[in-house]
Amino acid sequence: MTNKVIQGTYADFKIVKTRGVAQFVVEVPIEQAQTAISMFGVPTPHEEQWVAIAALHRTAEPPSHKEQSDAVKSASMLCQSINFAHFMRKFYDPELANHPAPSEVATSLRSILGISSRSELHTNETALLAFNRLKGEYHAWVMDEQEIF
Repeated sequence: MTNKVIQGTYADFKIVKTRGVAQFVVEVPIEQAQTAISMFGVPTPHEEQWVAIAALHRTAEPPSHKEQSDAVKSASMLCQSINFAHFMRKFYDPELANHPAPSEVATSLRSILGISSRSELHTNETALLAFNRLKGEYHAWVMDEQEIF
């Protein structure tokens, strides 16, 4: 079995006294719902699916200046990659050309993140989180693609 990872936010917790268990609710963006279902399937009452929970980072701490600078550099480098362009076309922007110029990939990325410049990753924490999530999905996709060969 290949390990699968998807990032979400810890949204709720409750105790189910009648079953002696605790439930953790993790929310993923609606755009990733199909990916999550593909990874884990749909829960069924007759079959348990064991998964793991891991804390990725503390949300109370604002992103560091280094993390923001690294994101801007990373976004710039990713937009140069034809593999990233294929990923973007497949999962986020089907209108992207088969072999787009890096500037086209950058335009698509900015649109998806809701920013007008990648430098906004320095100041827009929501865009930075979205970029980090997208970058994580890309790296997971690359790993899955490599397992095929």
